[in-house]
Amino acid sequence: MDDIDKRLLLLLTRDARASAADLARALSVSRGTIQNRIDKLTRLRVIEKFTIEVGSGEKDNQISAFALIHLKADDDTVVKASLHRLEEVSQVSTLSGTFDLVIELRCASLARLDAVLDQVRAMPDVADTQSHIRLRTWNN
Repeated sequence: MDDIDKRLLLLLTRDARASAADLARALSVSRGTIQNRIDKLTRLRVIEKFTIEVGSGEKDNQISAFALIHLKADDDTVVKASLHRLEEVSQVSTLSGTFDLVIELRCASLARLDAVLDQVRAMPDVADTQSHIRLRTWNN
C-alpha cells in the first residue's frame, strides 16, 4: 500500500459513501485511479465491506452497549460463529488482557439487551462476561 491507498482508506473510513469523483478530487488523482484502487483493496481484503453509521436520530431509539467476553477455551471459532448469528451484534474484536473478545451491541430496548446478553452467557465456551452501556459518544 502506498500513500494514496492509505489516504484513500482514511477518507473511506470517514465516509464510506463518498463518490469516486469526490475521492479523486480530494486525492488529486483521476476517478478511474480511485475505482481501480478501491477494486484492488477490496480484492486483497484490505477493504472487507462498506458500511454505514446510524445517525443520531435513530441512535436515540437504540441501546448501544459493549460486552467483554472471557472464553473457557483458546479456540474462539465456535463463539465467534454464534455471535455472528445474533443480529444485535454489530462488531466483534479480539482483545489482549483478561477478556478475550469485546462485542458491540445495538438493541431496541433494555429488555432486548438483557435477552441478548443472556444468549451470550449461555454459549458453552463463554466463561464470563462484563457489559457496559454506552451513554454518549463524541469524535476527536
